[in-house]
Amino acid sequence: MNPNGDPEAYAGRLREVFAAVFALAAHVDFDEDEVRVDTLPDWFVQVCVGGAAADSFAVDGRARYTGRTGDGPWEIQDWLSRFDPELEARGWAFWDLTRSADGGGRLNLWLDTWGEPFFSWEELRWLLYTCGADSVADPVVTKSDSWAQEQSA
Repeated sequence: MNPNGDPEAYAGRLREVFAAVFALAAHVDFDEDEVRVDTLPDWFVQVCVGGAAADSFAVDGRARYTGRTGDGPWEIQDWLSRFDPELEARGWAFWDLTRSADGGGRLNLWLDTWGEPFFSWEELRWLLYTCGADSVADPVVTKSDSWAQEQSA
């Protein structure tokens, strides 16, 4: 993905949402009517509900997502439901986020897809755009050697 602005700030926003949602997934009961969102960053909750007060990177990302996919924004409860461990709808697990070895501002998100060439990832695309990505490439399945080579570069 190509973040709009500082890649480190982008990475911080992405990791902040990941940390909050993975903590929720480990501790909340998804059978409740609504999952509490008070531990998620305010800007992310606002962009999911369409709040005008959301930060500009998130509002711009929402527009890029809808322009790229033709879909509307994700509602926060629908998005959170993808992290229900019992649902098994999410076809990926976070592995790492690295800066591209080419020295540019591009970031590479590394996921474990358990070797599956096709997997559901729209909730992830939504997150990547709303964190402030200018563009998000479709997933490419590679072996872990590619990640290891990037680490040694």
